[in-house]
Amino acid sequence: MSYKTILIHVEPSPASEARLQAAVGLAAKLQAELVGVGGREPLIAVEPLAADFGGAYGVEACAEADASLLAEAEASFRKLAPGAIWRPAARYPTDALCDNAARADLVIVGLEHAPRDFAPNPAETVLRVGLPVIALPAQHSEIAYGRILIAWKDTREARRAVSDALPLLQRARDVTVVSASTPSEMAVTKASVDNLMDRLARHGVTARAEVRSTRRDPGDELVNFAASGGADLIVAGAFGHSRAGEWLLGGVTQTLLEQSSAAVLFSH
Repeated sequence: MSYKTILIHVEPSPASEARLQAAVGLAAKLQAELVGVGGREPLIAVEPLAADFGGAYGVEACAEADASLLAEAEASFRKLAPGAIWRPAARYPTDALCDNAARADLVIVGLEHAPRDFAPNPAETVLRVGLPVIALPAQHSEIAYGRILIAWKDTREARRAVSDALPLLQRARDVTVVSASTPSEMAVTKASVDNLMDRLARHGVTARAEVRSTRRDPGDELVNFAASGGADLIVAGAFGHSRAGEWLLGGVTQTLLEQSSAAVLFSH
């Protein structure tokens, strides 16, 4: 498996420009095609009162504002990724990404939460796009994968994440499988970690394991471990519970979305 096409949404903002630099660098390293998407729901749909109060002038002003923002995003993309493919869309950014997902192997979004008419929602993108998604903290202008942490729990989502991350895991110099479990789960956890380690070895990935007993939030344990170990990238299954359940009860996915200082490759 390899990533042949990388898909990224572009907004006219400093965070987006840094993220685009990271995507350009990753595409060059992996010899992958880069596709930029500029999504913008028409302002008249987001702010209908602008047309109500402005009449024809309001409608025209909204259309000009939309065109200006998309043109600014395209100019940023053309400057940093000359020759790459650009796809503008009069759609909400998350919808625009999903509309173009059939072409791609990997999606890049920001971890920061911006208005939904301006940038893709990272959680919604992970749930809907059907592809691995790298969520990048603001101002990260590189996607490094020298040190990778696998956030492990033996679930469908985590197994899928490992499969999706293999192209990067095989290039990493240091891979750590970290599983944070309650004392009663330790025996089952160790058995599943052994299975994963065997699988990784058969794919040429040398890894070490950390099975940690904890009564605290496993997400906090993972975030702290990643920060203390200088992890470049966290690989994690996303939303093993429903998204609503994560919001109400807390969960590893939500903790990573809100607190991770490292890039996270999510799969759902």
